Amino acid sequence: MFSCLRNRLRGFHRDDAASLSVEAVLIVPLLLWAFLATFTFFDVYRSKNLALKGNYAISDLLSREVVPINMEYLLGIEDVYTYLTQGGDPAWVRVTVVKCSEDCHDPNNRVLKRDWSYATDGLASHSNTDIARDYADIIPLLALGERVIMVETKSSYDPPFSVYLTGIEARDMIDVVMTRPRFAAQLCWEGQGCNPN
Repeated sequence: MFSCLRNRLRGFHRDDAASLSVEAVLIVPLLLWAFLATFTFFDVYRSKNLALKGNYAISDLLSREVVPINMEYLLGIEDVYTYLTQGGDPAWVRVTVVKCSEDCHDPNNRVLKRDWSYATDGLASHSNTDIARDYADIIPLLALGERVIMVETKSSYDPPFSVYLTGIEARDMIDVVMTRPRFAAQLCWEGQGCNPN
């Protein structure tokens, strides 16, 4: 009995006759999944790249301002960001000007304060507590009284194919970029004036 089974298994192993339709049924779903997944993986990286580049573009724009800005300007910045990222709503932009006021040489004990913070789409602005708690680790070292413009942006990504096919679901891409003012000592908000300290 074992020799008969062994001979049949050996014969099955040596048999190279196959049906093309059976092979196609086995391989086509795998090829289709590989195509969809690869397309989606590259698309999500493309969208993340656009979101980050859009943030850098508006950060650079803000860093060159020498006159005070206002909410109308900030809403225009949001429109530029939405255009650059090829995204749609809901996108938002939050701009915060941060300075170091004490112990600037010590990254663990420095005191960071905001001059002002405003955002689009009704998003909350930052307080000094928010800055110290959530952003102290990513704000670069600053000299006493030096300012940095912190630009936060959010764009949404919707994958072209179902999450069940690719494993990639819809997500929000939030980026934070720090930029020093280029042509003025600080970026000012209209109506608040510029604080020299």
